[in-house]
Amino acid sequence: MDRLDNLVTDHLMERLFRPERLTEMLNALSARRAEAAQAISGRIIALQRQVADSDDKLKRLYRLVEEGLTEIDEVLKDRLNTLKTERDRAIAALERAKEQASPAIRIEPALIERFGRTMRENLSTGSVPFRKAYLQALINVIEVDDHHVRIKGSKDVLEKAVLAPQTGDIRCSQMSTKWRAGRDSNP
Repeated sequence: MDRLDNLVTDHLMERLFRPERLTEMLNALSARRAEAAQAISGRIIALQRQVADSDDKLKRLYRLVEEGLTEIDEVLKDRLNTLKTERDRAIAALERAKEQASPAIRIEPALIERFGRTMRENLSTGSVPFRKAYLQALINVIEVDDHHVRIKGSKDVLEKAVLAPQTGDIRCSQMSTKWRAGRDSNP
């Protein structure tokens, strides 16, 4: 088991935590997000058009009533209610789409290099609980067969880990093997 632990740790230090590899992975994440942002942007434009069309139709119907060109009957009431419902749905969908839109995140090369260096140092000299905690935080699955070891993890989690010192969000839920100092609660 120690041999496998060493293989995984060495692989991470030699490959993943190199600035070039980190940059490549984070650029792929950024490209994927840019594609999603473009799709969301198109959806926002379509929804804005739908809201404007519904508003225009409602205004034309209201104008007909105001100018006395038509009377409000059941058919007109139904049409007004339908248009209002369509407009309200489009507005709600537009708000949801705007919430999904997020600005592109740019990570400075110096931050990537510093993160990689820190991780390589800590994985080679850090305590066992630290190593385990960071590996568990960054890696989802380690698959082992006779010829290959595959290490899989989330690029989103990796990005958050790189950005953590910058945002002040330095937390790892498993940084310590002892989560409670005393026996005063939860025996």
